[in-house]
Amino acid sequence: MRFISFIFFISISVGQWTSFKLDDLSDYSKDSPYLYRTAGLTATHHFTMAINGENRITYGGSLLKGISANGIMPTLHSQIKVSWNLTLRGRMAAYSGKEGAVQMFGWGVTLKPGKKEEPSKWIINYDSGHLNSYDEVKVSSLQVMAVRELVWNKNPIFLGIGLNILKAVPYESAGVNFQGKTEIQTNLFSIGTAISFSGVKAIPQILVGPGFSMISLSLAGTF
Repeated sequence: MRFISFIFFISISVGQWTSFKLDDLSDYSKDSPYLYRTAGLTATHHFTMAINGENRITYGGSLLKGISANGIMPTLHSQIKVSWNLTLRGRMAAYSGKEGAVQMFGWGVTLKPGKKEEPSKWIINYDSGHLNSYDEVKVSSLQVMAVRELVWNKNPIFLGIGLNILKAVPYESAGVNFQGKTEIQTNLFSIGTAISFSGVKAIPQILVGPGFSMISLSLAGTF
C-alpha cells in the first residue's frame, strides 16, 4: 500500500486536483467539451496489466491529466481475474476543494479471445463510469476498446483503438447558462507500456482523440 500513498503524496505536491467548476470556463461552448471529456475518460479509465500465475488480484492507483484541462485527477483501481480470459475491475476517486466535492466510480470487464492454450494477442475492454461534481455537473460514460499486445525489447507495448460515449448534465445550481444535456462521442487511440521495479509495475499511458488527449501514470501490484 505504500505506493498508493506515494501517488496521493505526489498528486498533492505537484499541483491541484481537477476542478469541474463551470464558471471557470472562459468560453462554455468551446471549453466544456474538454472538461466533459476529462470527466468521462477518467470515469472509464483503466490500465492494461496481465495477472499471471497464481495471482488473482491487482490493486493500484493512477494520476490522470487531460492536456486541455486543469489539475490532476487521482484514482484508485482494483481488478480480479475470474478465469484465464475474463477479468472484472472497479475504480473510484473522491476529493474536495473550495469548489465542492468530486466523486467518481466505475466498473469494467476485460475479455481475452481465443483458447487457453493459444490466447489471442487482442484484449477487449468494456467500461462504464460516473463522475459527480457537487452542484456543477454529472457525467456518465461508456467506453469500448480493443487493445493489441506487442513486445519491444522484452517490454510489453499496448496499442488500442476504441470509442467513448458520455452524457453530461449540469446541475440547475450551476446557472442558467449551463443548462441542457450534452452528449459527446470520442474516437480514441491509446498507447502504453508496463515497467517492473521492486515488485511494482509502472504503467504510463496516452489517450489521443480528435481535439483531446490525456496522459496517465499508474502504479500497481498483484497478489
